[in-house]
Amino acid sequence: MPTPTPEVEAGPDVGPTELDASACTDCEYFPETCSADVLCPNGPFDANSSESLDVRTSIESIRGRSSKDVWVVGALGAIAHFDGVVWKRSDAETQDTLMNLWLRESSEVALGGFGQVYARGVEIVDGGASPSIDGWAPYSPTYVAGQKLTDARVVGVWAAPGSEWLWCAAQTSSTSTTTSATAGLWRLRQRPSTPFEGNVAVATSVCRQNACTQMTSVHGASADELWAVGIEGSIVRVNDAESASPSVRGFNSQTLNALNGVWSASASEAWAVGVAGTIRHYTGDPARWDIVSNVPTSVDLNAVWGTSPSDVWVVGDRGVVLHYDGNGWSRVKIAGIGQDRPDLKTVWSAAPGHPWIGGRGVVLSLGGKP
Repeated sequence: MPTPTPEVEAGPDVGPTELDASACTDCEYFPETCSADVLCPNGPFDANSSESLDVRTSIESIRGRSSKDVWVVGALGAIAHFDGVVWKRSDAETQDTLMNLWLRESSEVALGGFGQVYARGVEIVDGGASPSIDGWAPYSPTYVAGQKLTDARVVGVWAAPGSEWLWCAAQTSSTSTTTSATAGLWRLRQRPSTPFEGNVAVATSVCRQNACTQMTSVHGASADELWAVGIEGSIVRVNDAESASPSVRGFNSQTLNALNGVWSASASEAWAVGVAGTIRHYTGDPARWDIVSNVPTSVDLNAVWGTSPSDVWVVGDRGVVLHYDGNGWSRVKIAGIGQDRPDLKTVWSAAPGHPWIGGRGVVLSLGGKP
Protein backbone atom coordinates (compact mmCIF):
# COMPACT_ATOMS: atom_id res chain seq x y z
CA MET A 1 0.00 0.00 0.00
CA PRO A 2 1.49 3.40 -0.94
CA THR A 3 2.07 5.87 1.88
CA PRO A 4 -0.70 8.52 1.89
CA THR A 5 0.32 12.05 1.00
CA PRO A 6 0.45 14.02 4.27
CA GLU A 7 -2.51 16.29 4.78
CA VAL A 8 -1.40 19.75 5.90
CA GLU A 9 -3.33 20.63 9.04
CA ALA A 10 -1.72 23.93 9.96
CA GLY A 11 -0.55 27.24 8.56
CA PRO A 12 2.41 28.06 6.28
CA ASP A 13 5.90 27.82 7.64
CA VAL A 14 9.53 28.45 6.81
CA GLY A 15 11.40 27.30 3.76
CA PRO A 16 14.49 25.14 3.36
CA THR A 17 16.81 23.93 6.10
CA GLU A 18 19.57 26.34 5.12
CA LEU A 19 18.30 29.87 4.50
CA ASP A 20 19.89 32.71 2.59
CA ALA A 21 20.04 35.83 4.77
CA SER A 22 18.47 37.96 2.05
CA ALA A 23 15.44 35.63 1.84
CA CYS A 24 14.86 35.07 5.55
CA THR A 25 11.13 34.82 6.20
CA ASP A 26 11.26 33.54 9.77
CA CYS A 27 13.99 35.67 11.36
CA GLU A 28 11.67 36.72 14.19
CA TYR A 29 11.95 33.17 15.55
CA PHE A 30 15.74 33.06 15.34
CA PRO A 31 17.24 36.06 17.19
CA GLU A 32 20.97 36.51 17.54
CA THR A 33 21.05 37.07 21.30
CA CYS A 34 20.18 34.51 23.93
CA SER A 35 17.75 35.41 26.73
CA ALA A 36 15.93 33.60 29.52
CA ASP A 37 12.79 32.83 27.51
CA VAL A 38 14.61 31.77 24.33
CA LEU A 39 16.15 28.41 23.49
CA CYS A 40 19.92 28.57 23.09
CA PRO A 41 22.72 26.09 22.35
CA ASN A 42 23.92 24.24 25.44
CA GLY A 43 25.38 20.90 24.65
CA PRO A 44 28.29 18.84 23.38
CA PHE A 45 28.89 20.95 20.26
CA ASP A 46 31.31 23.55 21.64
CA ALA A 47 34.09 23.93 19.08
CA ASN A 48 36.40 25.19 21.84
CA SER A 49 35.99 22.03 23.91
CA SER A 50 37.90 18.78 23.49
CA GLU A 51 34.65 17.02 24.39
CA SER A 52 32.76 18.44 21.40
CA LEU A 53 30.86 16.16 19.06
CA ASP A 54 31.11 16.65 15.29
CA VAL A 55 28.62 19.37 14.29
CA ARG A 56 27.32 17.06 11.56
CA THR A 57 26.09 14.63 14.21
CA SER A 58 22.35 14.25 14.57
CA ILE A 59 21.16 13.83 18.15
CA GLU A 60 18.41 11.19 18.07
CA SER A 61 17.44 10.91 21.74
CA ILE A 62 17.77 12.90 24.97
CA ARG A 63 16.78 11.38 28.30
CA GLY A 64 17.73 11.95 31.91
CA ARG A 65 17.19 10.94 35.48
CA SER A 66 17.42 14.53 36.71
CA SER A 67 18.67 17.94 35.58
CA LYS A 68 22.13 16.82 36.71
CA ASP A 69 22.11 13.48 34.92
CA VAL A 70 21.25 13.91 31.23
CA TRP A 71 22.30 11.66 28.33
CA VAL A 72 22.21 12.09 24.55
CA VAL A 73 22.79 9.55 21.78
CA GLY A 74 22.89 9.88 18.03
CA ALA A 75 24.52 9.15 14.69
CA LEU A 76 27.75 7.14 14.35
CA GLY A 77 27.76 6.00 17.96
CA ALA A 78 27.60 9.48 19.46
CA ILE A 79 27.03 9.50 23.23
CA ALA A 80 27.45 12.38 25.68
CA HIS A 81 26.56 13.02 29.32
CA PHE A 82 25.74 16.19 31.27
CA ASP A 83 26.44 16.15 35.02
CA GLY A 84 24.80 19.47 35.81
CA VAL A 85 27.94 21.48 35.02
CA VAL A 86 29.63 20.23 31.84
CA TRP A 87 29.01 17.93 28.90
CA LYS A 88 31.41 15.04 28.32
CA ARG A 89 31.60 12.57 25.46
CA SER A 90 31.26 8.88 26.25
CA ASP A 91 32.80 6.34 23.88
CA ALA A 92 31.05 3.02 23.19
CA GLU A 93 33.53 2.17 20.42
CA THR A 94 30.84 1.78 17.76
CA GLN A 95 29.80 3.52 14.56
CA ASP A 96 26.20 2.32 14.88
CA THR A 97 23.56 5.04 14.91
CA LEU A 98 22.00 5.00 18.37
CA MET A 99 18.33 5.98 18.28
CA ASN A 100 17.17 5.34 21.84
CA LEU A 101 18.11 5.40 25.51
CA TRP A 102 16.97 3.27 28.44
CA LEU A 103 18.16 4.74 31.74
CA ARG A 104 17.86 2.19 34.52
CA GLU A 105 18.60 2.83 38.19
CA SER A 106 22.29 1.96 37.93
CA SER A 107 22.91 1.35 34.23
CA GLU A 108 22.47 2.95 30.82
CA VAL A 109 21.38 1.16 27.64
CA ALA A 110 21.62 2.59 24.10
CA LEU A 111 20.17 0.89 21.03
CA GLY A 112 19.32 1.44 17.39
CA GLY A 113 18.21 -2.02 16.34
CA PHE A 114 17.33 -5.37 17.82
CA GLY A 115 20.53 -7.13 16.83
CA GLN A 116 22.81 -5.42 19.34
CA VAL A 117 22.53 -3.07 22.28
CA TYR A 118 25.22 -1.14 24.12
CA ALA A 119 25.12 -1.00 27.90
CA ARG A 120 27.08 0.62 30.68
CA GLY A 121 26.94 -0.53 34.29
CA VAL A 122 25.72 -4.02 33.37
CA GLU A 123 27.60 -6.97 34.80
CA ILE A 124 29.28 -8.83 31.95
CA VAL A 125 28.42 -12.51 31.66
CA ASP A 126 31.01 -15.13 30.75
CA GLY A 127 32.19 -14.66 27.19
CA GLY A 128 31.03 -11.07 26.96
CA ALA A 129 33.06 -8.41 25.19
CA SER A 130 35.39 -6.21 27.21
CA PRO A 131 33.96 -2.76 27.92
CA SER A 132 35.18 0.42 26.26
CA ILE A 133 37.28 2.95 28.12
CA ASP A 134 34.02 4.59 29.25
CA GLY A 135 32.45 1.33 30.38
CA TRP A 136 30.18 0.50 27.43
CA ALA A 137 29.93 -3.06 26.12
CA PRO A 138 27.94 -4.60 23.24
CA TYR A 139 25.33 -7.27 23.92
CA SER A 140 23.29 -9.41 21.55
CA PRO A 141 19.83 -9.96 23.06
CA THR A 142 18.34 -13.44 23.01
CA TYR A 143 14.90 -13.98 21.49
CA VAL A 144 12.19 -16.58 21.46
CA ALA A 145 12.85 -18.98 18.59
CA GLY A 146 11.77 -17.49 15.26
CA GLN A 147 11.23 -13.99 16.61
CA LYS A 148 14.56 -12.29 16.03
CA LEU A 149 14.31 -9.39 13.57
CA THR A 150 17.54 -8.18 12.02
CA ASP A 151 16.04 -5.61 9.63
CA ALA A 152 13.91 -3.75 12.18
CA ARG A 153 14.59 -0.25 13.45
CA VAL A 154 13.80 0.56 17.05
CA VAL A 155 12.25 3.97 16.44
CA GLY A 156 11.07 4.75 19.98
CA VAL A 157 11.28 3.21 23.45
CA TRP A 158 9.81 3.75 26.88
CA ALA A 159 9.92 2.11 30.31
CA ALA A 160 8.34 3.23 33.55
CA PRO A 161 10.80 3.73 36.43
CA GLY A 162 11.44 0.37 38.07
CA SER A 163 9.51 -1.63 35.47
CA GLU A 164 10.77 -4.94 34.12
CA TRP A 165 10.18 -4.30 30.42
CA LEU A 166 11.39 -1.69 27.96
CA TRP A 167 8.67 -1.22 25.33
CA CYS A 168 9.93 -0.70 21.78
CA ALA A 169 8.13 0.85 18.81
CA ALA A 170 9.53 -0.74 15.67
CA GLN A 171 9.43 -0.45 11.91
CA THR A 172 10.60 -3.01 9.38
CA SER A 173 10.65 -3.46 5.63
CA SER A 174 10.60 -7.23 5.98
CA THR A 175 8.40 -9.21 3.61
CA SER A 176 8.79 -12.37 5.67
CA THR A 177 5.71 -14.29 6.72
CA THR A 178 7.17 -15.23 10.09
CA THR A 179 5.53 -14.21 13.34
CA SER A 180 7.69 -11.12 13.73
CA ALA A 181 7.43 -9.79 10.18
CA THR A 182 4.88 -7.09 10.96
CA ALA A 183 5.06 -6.83 14.74
CA GLY A 184 5.39 -3.13 15.58
CA LEU A 185 5.55 -3.53 19.36
CA TRP A 186 8.36 -5.39 21.08
CA ARG A 187 9.71 -5.67 24.62
CA LEU A 188 13.24 -5.94 25.99
CA ARG A 189 14.33 -6.76 29.51
CA GLN A 190 17.61 -7.08 31.33
CA ARG A 191 18.36 -10.58 32.59
CA PRO A 192 21.27 -11.55 34.88
CA SER A 193 22.00 -14.64 32.79
CA THR A 194 21.76 -13.31 29.21
CA PRO A 195 21.77 -10.28 30.12
CA PHE A 196 19.15 -9.00 27.61
CA GLU A 197 16.07 -10.82 26.37
CA GLY A 198 13.55 -9.62 23.79
CA ASN A 199 10.21 -10.76 22.47
CA VAL A 200 7.26 -9.70 20.37
CA ALA A 201 4.97 -7.87 22.79
CA VAL A 202 1.86 -8.02 20.61
CA ALA A 203 1.27 -10.82 18.11
CA THR A 204 1.28 -9.95 14.43
CA SER A 205 -2.30 -11.13 14.01
CA VAL A 206 -3.43 -8.78 16.78
CA CYS A 207 -1.41 -5.87 15.38
CA ARG A 208 -2.92 -6.37 11.94
CA GLN A 209 -6.39 -6.02 13.46
CA ASN A 210 -5.45 -2.99 15.58
CA ALA A 211 -3.07 -1.14 13.21
CA CYS A 212 0.11 -1.55 15.23
CA THR A 213 2.38 -3.14 12.63
CA GLN A 214 4.60 -0.10 11.94
CA MET A 215 5.05 2.01 15.06
CA THR A 216 7.16 5.07 15.83
CA SER A 217 6.76 6.07 19.48
CA VAL A 218 5.54 4.75 22.82
CA HIS A 219 4.89 6.35 26.22
CA GLY A 220 2.76 5.69 29.27
CA ALA A 221 1.44 7.17 32.47
CA SER A 222 2.20 3.95 34.37
CA ALA A 223 4.06 0.68 33.92
CA ASP A 224 0.88 -1.18 32.96
CA GLU A 225 -0.85 1.32 30.67
CA LEU A 226 0.70 3.06 27.68
CA TRP A 227 0.06 4.53 24.23
CA ALA A 228 1.83 3.74 20.96
CA VAL A 229 1.58 5.64 17.66
CA GLY A 230 2.70 4.91 14.12
CA ILE A 231 2.26 5.40 10.40
CA GLU A 232 -1.09 6.19 8.77
CA GLY A 233 -2.35 7.76 11.99
CA SER A 234 -2.14 4.58 14.05
CA ILE A 235 -2.84 4.93 17.77
CA VAL A 236 -3.23 2.00 20.15
CA ARG A 237 -3.59 1.72 23.90
CA VAL A 238 -1.73 -1.10 25.64
CA ASN A 239 -3.06 -2.48 28.92
CA ASP A 240 -1.37 -4.95 31.29
CA ALA A 241 1.93 -3.94 29.73
CA GLU A 242 4.02 -5.70 32.39
CA SER A 243 2.07 -8.95 32.18
CA ALA A 244 2.82 -12.04 30.10
CA SER A 245 -0.07 -11.19 27.76
CA PRO A 246 -0.53 -7.44 27.18
CA SER A 247 -3.71 -6.36 25.38
CA VAL A 248 -4.09 -3.62 22.76
CA ARG A 249 -6.98 -1.63 21.38
CA GLY A 250 -6.94 0.73 18.42
CA PHE A 251 -8.25 4.30 18.66
CA ASN A 252 -9.43 6.68 15.95
CA SER A 253 -6.85 9.46 15.48
CA GLN A 254 -8.95 11.19 12.80
CA THR A 255 -5.95 11.35 10.47
CA LEU A 256 -4.00 9.20 8.02
CA ASN A 257 -0.88 11.30 8.58
CA ALA A 258 2.04 9.47 10.16
CA LEU A 259 2.36 10.13 13.89
CA ASN A 260 5.94 10.41 15.14
CA GLY A 261 5.65 11.03 18.88
CA VAL A 262 3.38 10.47 21.86
CA TRP A 263 3.46 11.62 25.49
CA SER A 264 1.02 10.60 28.21
CA ALA A 265 0.24 13.06 31.01
CA SER A 266 -2.16 10.72 32.82
CA ALA A 267 -4.54 7.84 32.21
CA SER A 268 -7.05 10.31 30.77
CA GLU A 269 -4.80 12.75 28.89
CA ALA A 270 -2.13 12.38 26.20
CA TRP A 271 -0.69 14.16 23.16
CA ALA A 272 0.46 12.82 19.78
CA VAL A 273 2.30 14.69 17.01
CA GLY A 274 3.17 13.93 13.41
CA VAL A 275 3.80 15.06 9.87
CA ALA A 276 2.44 18.27 8.33
CA GLY A 277 1.82 19.96 11.69
CA THR A 278 -0.49 17.22 12.97
CA ILE A 279 -1.33 17.31 16.69
CA ARG A 280 -3.87 15.10 18.44
CA HIS A 281 -5.11 15.31 22.04
CA TYR A 282 -6.63 12.49 24.10
CA THR A 283 -9.03 13.61 26.82
CA GLY A 284 -10.68 10.37 27.87
CA ASP A 285 -12.98 9.54 24.95
CA PRO A 286 -13.48 5.75 24.73
CA ALA A 287 -12.80 5.57 21.00
CA ARG A 288 -11.02 8.58 19.52
CA TRP A 289 -8.53 11.41 19.94
CA ASP A 290 -9.40 15.07 19.38
CA ILE A 291 -8.18 17.13 16.42
CA VAL A 292 -6.05 20.11 17.49
CA SER A 293 -6.53 23.14 15.25
CA ASN A 294 -4.63 26.44 15.04
CA VAL A 295 -1.24 24.73 15.25
CA PRO A 296 1.32 27.47 14.42
CA THR A 297 3.32 25.39 11.92
CA SER A 298 2.91 22.97 9.03
CA VAL A 299 6.31 21.25 9.24
CA ASP A 300 6.73 17.63 10.29
CA LEU A 301 6.64 17.30 14.07
CA ASN A 302 8.97 14.64 15.45
CA ALA A 303 8.67 14.38 19.23
CA VAL A 304 6.66 15.52 22.25
CA TRP A 305 7.34 15.62 26.00
CA GLY A 306 5.88 17.37 29.00
CA THR A 307 6.00 17.73 32.76
CA SER A 308 2.30 18.46 33.30
CA PRO A 309 -0.90 19.06 31.29
CA SER A 310 0.08 22.75 31.15
CA ASP A 311 3.73 22.30 30.16
CA VAL A 312 4.10 20.35 26.91
CA TRP A 313 6.93 20.69 24.36
CA VAL A 314 6.95 19.64 20.70
CA VAL A 315 9.88 19.72 18.27
CA GLY A 316 9.99 19.40 14.50
CA ASP A 317 11.84 20.02 11.28
CA ARG A 318 13.41 23.37 10.28
CA GLY A 319 14.08 24.45 13.85
CA VAL A 320 10.44 24.49 14.93
CA VAL A 321 9.68 24.26 18.65
CA LEU A 322 6.17 24.58 20.08
CA HIS A 323 5.00 24.96 23.68
CA TYR A 324 1.58 24.34 25.22
CA ASP A 325 0.75 26.25 28.42
CA GLY A 326 -2.64 24.71 29.12
CA ASN A 327 -4.49 27.23 26.96
CA GLY A 328 -2.88 27.09 23.53
CA TRP A 329 0.19 26.37 21.42
CA SER A 330 2.86 28.98 20.67
CA ARG A 331 6.12 29.02 18.70
CA VAL A 332 9.33 29.24 20.76
CA LYS A 333 12.35 31.22 19.56
CA ILE A 334 15.85 29.81 19.12
CA ALA A 335 18.89 32.09 19.44
CA GLY A 336 22.50 31.75 18.41
CA ILE A 337 22.24 29.37 15.44
CA GLY A 338 22.55 31.93 12.63
CA GLN A 339 20.92 30.92 9.36
CA ASP A 340 20.78 27.23 10.25
CA ARG A 341 17.37 25.59 10.64
CA PRO A 342 18.17 22.15 12.03
CA ASP A 343 15.67 19.33 12.06
CA LEU A 344 14.94 18.69 15.74
CA LYS A 345 14.44 15.05 16.68
CA THR A 346 14.02 14.74 20.42
CA VAL A 347 12.86 16.53 23.57
CA TRP A 348 12.94 15.71 27.28
CA SER A 349 12.30 17.79 30.38
CA ALA A 350 13.19 17.20 34.02
CA ALA A 351 10.98 19.99 35.38
CA PRO A 352 8.78 22.87 34.18
CA GLY A 353 10.84 25.41 32.24
CA HIS A 354 13.80 23.06 31.79
CA PRO A 355 13.45 21.33 28.41
CA TRP A 356 16.37 19.73 26.60
CA ILE A 357 16.01 19.57 22.81
CA GLY A 358 18.28 17.86 20.31
CA GLY A 359 18.71 17.56 16.57
CA ARG A 360 21.24 17.92 13.80
CA GLY A 361 24.34 19.50 15.32
CA VAL A 362 22.57 21.08 18.25
CA VAL A 363 21.37 20.63 21.83
CA LEU A 364 19.18 23.43 23.19
CA SER A 365 17.89 24.61 26.56
CA LEU A 366 16.01 27.70 27.74
CA GLY A 367 18.46 30.53 28.22
CA GLY A 368 21.26 28.11 27.41
CA LYS A 369 21.10 26.92 31.02
CA PRO A 370 20.39 23.51 32.62
